[in-house]
Amino acid sequence: MIRFAYLFLMLLGASVNAQSNRFYYELKFKPDTIAAYEVKEFFITDLNPKSVKFYSLVNYEYDSLYKKNGYSSVEYPEITFGQALKRDRNTYKNTNYSFIGSTYMQMNTNDEMTWKILQETKMIGNIKTQAATTNFGGRQWKAWFADSIPFSEGPYKFRGLPGMILEISDKDNYYHFTFVKNKKLDKEYDTSSFLESSGEQKPIIINKQKYVMLQQKYFEDPYASFKIDGTTTYINESGNEVPVDFGKKTKEKQKKIKALNNHIEKEFIMQYK
Repeated sequence: MIRFAYLFLMLLGASVNAQSNRFYYELKFKPDTIAAYEVKEFFITDLNPKSVKFYSLVNYEYDSLYKKNGYSSVEYPEITFGQALKRDRNTYKNTNYSFIGSTYMQMNTNDEMTWKILQETKMIGNIKTQAATTNFGGRQWKAWFADSIPFSEGPYKFRGLPGMILEISDKDNYYHFTFVKNKKLDKEYDTSSFLESSGEQKPIIINKQKYVMLQQKYFEDPYASFKIDGTTTYINESGNEVPVDFGKKTKEKQKKIKALNNHIEKEFIMQYK
């Protein structure tokens, strides 16, 4: 952590706005409020001259391989925290991207937050940070920001402090972002194939009401698209073609969906019927 923090200050010696600045964060979170297990994944916040983008490190790594080698048979890891977004610099207006089943969705939100800056300080690596709190998404958050780093941004939707947010967690510690490292980019990274779209699939524009409706519909019949396509068999681990037991698979999928229902913003936690 100390080595990364030192590198960070060296990189900021040049103009802070002329290039893109990439920040890597570790996210530890509990997708289920009942189960004790914790998931760890890594995310990127790109600060571009005109935009901010937040997305999974997995998306970036896979996209980089594709751009370098074309089609790759590398197994694509599953991302549990499936939230990605972009916004214009110095605004709270986010364009949110996520999947419901296999369908890519886009939802526009205005996510303003009010901060209370505290006197409490601590060192993160060799960078002095100061504490601040806010209520957002139905949770109480505590952030640690560095006013020596001239960006009013952070991971996910968190922004608006007089310095870069290097660490932030909610009161119950269901979600905890921690700065890992950073780098400067010669130019803005092209995310058009995995953020603004998913491959050739353009996102369907929805609002919160449509989001809830589609999530409920997917929960009730998560294999509807397979039925429409006429899929009735699959190849099992032994290489044999066997019929699909949609009743059994639906129950298994519903159990998994319920165990991944601790959304970072509580208003999107589903009350499945």
